[in-house]
Amino acid sequence: MARVCGVLGKKKDHLFYKSWADNARAEFTEEYVSPSGRLVSDTQTAYSLAICFKLLNKDQLSRAGSRLAEIVRRNAFRIGTGFAGTPFVCEALTLTGHSNVAYSMLLNEKCPSWLYAISMGATTTWERWDSMLPDGSINPGEMTSFNHYAYGAIAKFMVERLAGLQRLEAGWKRSRVQPVVGGDFTWASASHLTPYGRVSSSWKLEGDEAGKQVIRVDIEVPPSTTMEVVLPGENGTQKIEVVGSGRWSFTADFEKQGEWPVKEIKFILAKIVEDFQREEELKAQAPNGIET
Repeated sequence: MARVCGVLGKKKDHLFYKSWADNARAEFTEEYVSPSGRLVSDTQTAYSLAICFKLLNKDQLSRAGSRLAEIVRRNAFRIGTGFAGTPFVCEALTLTGHSNVAYSMLLNEKCPSWLYAISMGATTTWERWDSMLPDGSINPGEMTSFNHYAYGAIAKFMVERLAGLQRLEAGWKRSRVQPVVGGDFTWASASHLTPYGRVSSSWKLEGDEAGKQVIRVDIEVPPSTTMEVVLPGENGTQKIEVVGSGRWSFTADFEKQGEWPVKEIKFILAKIVEDFQREEELKAQAPNGIET
C-alpha cells in the first residue's frame, strides 16, 4: 500500500502505510526473533518468509539464512514447506548466500521433492508431494489432484535465478539478467513475451571444468526497453552494463563458488548441542524462565 500510494502521489497516505509497515516489522522481530536471528518457529517456512519479506536486520538475516540452510541439510534436502513457504524457500537460500543448498533441493529426487514427481512420470504439478506412491499406486488420502499449481511456484525461481531473467519495472520496461550459476547446471535459458516484445536470456559455461571456464550470456532486449547485465568480475566482484534493444552477447571468466555437492548433516551429537543452545536462548528471552 505504501508503494501504491507513492506511485499515485498520495504522500500523506504513503507515509501512513510506510509507518504502519515499519511498526509491524519491528513488532514481529521483537516477538518472534532472537537477537541472533533465530526464529521462535524453527522451520523452513518461517525462515523463508521472514527472509523474503525483509523482516530481519542485516545481522539477523545472515544468521537466519545459515539456520535455514542447516535445517534443509538436516532434512536431506527434502522440502519441508507447504503452499505458503514453497514459493520462497529456494529464493531465501539464494538471497542469503546458500544457492548451492537451493540447487540441492531442486535436484533432489527423494519425496517430498519436485523431481520425485518427475521420476514417477509426472508431466504436471501435483497437489501433494506424494499423490502417487513409490509403488505407482494412487495415495488413498485426500488432496490427490494431479494438476495443482501451488508447488509449481519453483518456476519463478528457475526463471529469475537459474536463468537469471528478472523484471525490474512494471511491464518489463527495465529488466535484468543475472544468472546464479551453481549445482550441476552448465546452461539455462528463459524468455517472456512482454508488452514491448520478446525478452530472453541464455547462458552457458564454456571450457574445461577442471581448468579455466568462461560464462557466455546471450540476451534479447525488446524495443523501447533496457536491460541491466550483471556478470562475474575479478575477486568476487560484479561487472554491470546497461544495454538497449537488440541482441547482445557477453562473456566473462567464471570460477565456481561454494561447496558442491553439498553434504547432508547427519550427526546426532550436533542435534543435541543445537537443542541445548536453543533452550538457553529461550530461557534468556523468557523473564520467568521456561519449564524443561
